[in-house]
Amino acid sequence: MFKGFFTKRLSGKLLLITFSFVMIAEALIFIPSAAMFRQSWLAERAQYAGLLTLAIEGVPNYEGGEMLSQQFMHDTSVTMVRQKRMGRNQLVLGRPPTNANLIRVDLRKKRTLPLFRETFRDFFSDGSAFIIILSEPIVDDAELLEIMVPQKALKLALLDYSKRVLLWSLTISLLTGLFIYIALSQLIVRPVRNLAHGLKEFRKNPKKLQNPSHYATHEKNNASERLDEIGQLEREFVDMKKGVRHALKQQERLATLGMAMAKINHDLRNVLTSAGLISDRLAMEKDERIKSMGERLVRAVDRGVKLCEATLSFSQSVEDRPEPKDIHIASLIDEAAGDILSNLPARKGAKKHINKTWVSFENKVPHQLKVFADPHHSYRIFHNLFRNAAQAMQDIEGAKIWVEANISNDKAFIYIHDNGPGIPKSAKDDLFKAFTTAAKQGGTGLGLTISRELARGQGGNLSLEKTAANGTIFVVTFPLPAELNNKSSNIEKPKNK
Repeated sequence: MFKGFFTKRLSGKLLLITFSFVMIAEALIFIPSAAMFRQSWLAERAQYAGLLTLAIEGVPNYEGGEMLSQQFMHDTSVTMVRQKRMGRNQLVLGRPPTNANLIRVDLRKKRTLPLFRETFRDFFSDGSAFIIILSEPIVDDAELLEIMVPQKALKLALLDYSKRVLLWSLTISLLTGLFIYIALSQLIVRPVRNLAHGLKEFRKNPKKLQNPSHYATHEKNNASERLDEIGQLEREFVDMKKGVRHALKQQERLATLGMAMAKINHDLRNVLTSAGLISDRLAMEKDERIKSMGERLVRAVDRGVKLCEATLSFSQSVEDRPEPKDIHIASLIDEAAGDILSNLPARKGAKKHINKTWVSFENKVPHQLKVFADPHHSYRIFHNLFRNAAQAMQDIEGAKIWVEANISNDKAFIYIHDNGPGIPKSAKDDLFKAFTTAAKQGGTGLGLTISRELARGQGGNLSLEKTAANGTIFVVTFPLPAELNNKSSNIEKPKNK
């Protein structure tokens, strides 16, 4: 249970990390504090010995001094005290040991930093040596005070100090970790857990809603008023749920609309067919006024039929998967352009079946250039682009369409130029969105959308390179055949005109 708490729960990891960091900090603090404790312990022995020396010399009864000395040696672990007077050593109490390892510590030297190395030496020693402390005397006529203590007593004092520090460190670590755990659990862990639970529930069923009033209150309460990152995350989560649910609701409405249009498609076709027959008969009348009205009615019915068919096609059908192969793109461009130019409507003011080729066309794509693309899908792309260009230039004298090519980074770039009036700024941003159009005749707005999908389905792309008052340039990208990849080409990118 505890293993899972510390490995799987964020709160458990937080508690463990806090405890570990506090213990590491205590360990780093312990080393200099232990050295300071050693120095203070030795200084205290020197101070007590100096006071004892002063007391012994001031007590005339030797027996009282002897009792005081024995008690002092027992309480402070001091083995010997002697002072130096007039160049001679005077033994105050105790006797120096024979054949003992002596370590001298001079407390008369003022040190900014404690002695770390000596602290480690005393802490890990076997305690068999003796430490001689050199200190300033308290007696006026004395020159030096020497105190001898066993190293074992200092080691035991350091061990006792370490145990106390360890206990305090554990207590501080646990309390600090507990306080931080409680604070961060309320500030971070609990909100993150609630967000994770909310994401899980939302992922299972994003459409699930309680009654509207309860849902609104629930979402309002979840939109935290906190100004920190957690509050921002909670508000973004609420906004995301609203956005996704709104999108799903719109999707359901569109699906319902598509089903409804599919159901009325047959009846609508019959109605439009009957209207078409009547309009055709009106168009054949000898009366010019009725004939004109009939022709207008024919065009209106045709536009209605095309709009319904295009809408149903876009919403219900799925394009066939492309079957790319190596093709000569220049021949395909000629075929698409020929079909468009041979079926151009008569220009305004021109007689019927006269001046149908009022758009000149020039194909500058090299005949030998091959691309890896689906012929049928590619034909549809160019057919739509040429038709759009021709429609945009119905009022342009000297209308012209020309195509150029460039190869770069294993891609073939086909540039379709025209000298038309350009695309309006209002339509440029939504050019490739469905049901938007810049054409004057009021088309469906699906041509460029479908063309871009066809291009991307083959591993290429369709984009607007440039548009201005003197013309427009679209660029279609195709992958190159495998044998042409990573090879240079003499075809250069055309300059924008």
